[in-house]
Amino acid sequence: MKKTTLFLIVLLVFSTMLIAGCTQQTPEVKPVTTPTVTAKPTLPPQVNQTVANITEKANQTAANITSQTNKTVANITEKVNQSATNITEKANQTIANITSQANQTAANITSQTNKTVAEIVNKT
Repeated sequence: MKKTTLFLIVLLVFSTMLIAGCTQQTPEVKPVTTPTVTAKPTLPPQVNQTVANITEKANQTAANITSQTNKTVANITEKVNQSATNITEKANQTIANITSQANQTAANITSQTNKTVAEIVNKT
């Protein structure tokens, strides 16, 4: 009798657990809502004015830097161009001097050769 009673109690507990597990309800899943986008907050006028002032100063500073940079680049370009012109003039003068010396040397050699040939011709 004890075994039967114990068996029935165990059977009752398992049955109750099984029934409770099968009939348990799952919690309702609610869809996630996307937050709505609200309008951009309006800033106080003095904040807007401060931002405008800072923007104006930044723009003026950028314009000044650009102007100064352009002047510096123009000055450097002028100096480079002047240096290139000077170098070209010196190179041309050097070439002219070398050409003149070469022509004079050639004339001297030709003159000396002509004298030598004339002396040889006169001796024979």
